[in-house]
Amino acid sequence: MLYIISPTKTMKTTTHYKPSAMPQLWEKAELLLANIKMLTVEDIMHFMHVKEALAIQTKQRFDQLSFHENGYCAIEAYDGLQFKYMQMEDLAMSELSYLQEHLRILSAFYGIVRPFDSIQPYRLEMQCKLKVQDYNDLYAYWQDTLAKVLLKEVHTHKEKYLLNLSSKEYEKAIRPYIPKEQWIDVIFQVEKKGKRKVEATQALELRGRMVHFLAQRQVETLAEVYQFQEDGYQLDKERTGNQQIVFYKKG
Repeated sequence: MLYIISPTKTMKTTTHYKPSAMPQLWEKAELLLANIKMLTVEDIMHFMHVKEALAIQTKQRFDQLSFHENGYCAIEAYDGLQFKYMQMEDLAMSELSYLQEHLRILSAFYGIVRPFDSIQPYRLEMQCKLKVQDYNDLYAYWQDTLAKVLLKEVHTHKEKYLLNLSSKEYEKAIRPYIPKEQWIDVIFQVEKKGKRKVEATQALELRGRMVHFLAQRQVETLAEVYQFQEDGYQLDKERTGNQQIVFYKKG
């Protein structure tokens, strides 16, 4: 199985681990970079809906960005709740190696990133209405490229599923190209007064906890995924089916 997560908007520039490789799609990212470097600060403010100070920083980062192995370790460079709750510092080297084989981070800029890939700080969302060459947006630019890489990789695994822990924004970049029988959504719901809902902040935390759990157990089967129990959540057997795994707790 492969586990798919989203990146973060904010990034850190202090990491403890040394990157081991370049992102697989760096050449396609390099073409994207050439287009981005032509943008002005005003363009970035318009396309990314950010204020001038952040647009200036974003442009500076892209203007200085280059592709080499002396960047930052991806799983440490992304900064957000999901990555915090992965608790990387508590994982043994064998568990980190497991993540390198099983965890994939979707990226609007790099395409697909493995935990120990070398990346540079950037800010680019998949939903950004940025025209690249003859493509009207980033979904069109990446097309089925990301899905092809994932399907090729998961073919070598014991169970050929893609477990979706990503946001709707990034899921949209790959789901249309993945066979229905290989796609599984992982959903975390809170039950209050008899009604279920997904709480966004808790969902981010739980996705991080899930990644930590998968690494520690070195999970290879869906049956093992079902054993996840964190922060009061448990498997909902009735709502779990062929295309979704549902965990819930009573709020």
